[in-house]
Amino acid sequence: MSTLSQVHPMSRLSTGKVALFIILVSESVFFATLLVAYAALRDQSNWPMDHSLQRLTFPLINTAILILSFIPARNAIINIRAGKQTLSLASMVVTLIVGLVFVAGQIYEFSHAGFHINDQAFGGVFFTLMGFHALHVFAGEVFLILNIIRARLGDFSPQNYDVIELGAWFWYYVIGVWLVLFAALYLI
Repeated sequence: MSTLSQVHPMSRLSTGKVALFIILVSESVFFATLLVAYAALRDQSNWPMDHSLQRLTFPLINTAILILSFIPARNAIINIRAGKQTLSLASMVVTLIVGLVFVAGQIYEFSHAGFHINDQAFGGVFFTLMGFHALHVFAGEVFLILNIIRARLGDFSPQNYDVIELGAWFWYYVIGVWLVLFAALYLI
């Protein structure tokens, strides 16, 4: 007779984790397709993106803000595993706030970019990539808000925190996609 400790680790994967993995793989294919389109169009025309340090200062600061949001997202998991529900909740709130600061920075940057969505192919591709990333940030923010509400209701414990973990994994994905987009759109 098998005990719970002898169960293969893969059998402990929740349906939510498998579903999130499938979603993230399909979203990665989507972003990769957009990046390939961007690269193909970029090779065919003149792109107005200035790569000077002055132009990159604000996007670099905003990128650092998003990267820093990794820390409280990770702390939410660490704290709930340790039974520190209040600290886990606080970590999710900090992640939410830092994410909102990133969004505000994106809105500011878009309004001061010097080009628009209808500026030939560049504006369309640039804003399509950024817009879809923004939708993912929004989804991550909604995920965080729902987890914050549930945490306030006492739904999570050291034995029941999969949804917090899923929210953090999605947030890590948002950060990773941003790093790829930042490199492709601002640095290359």
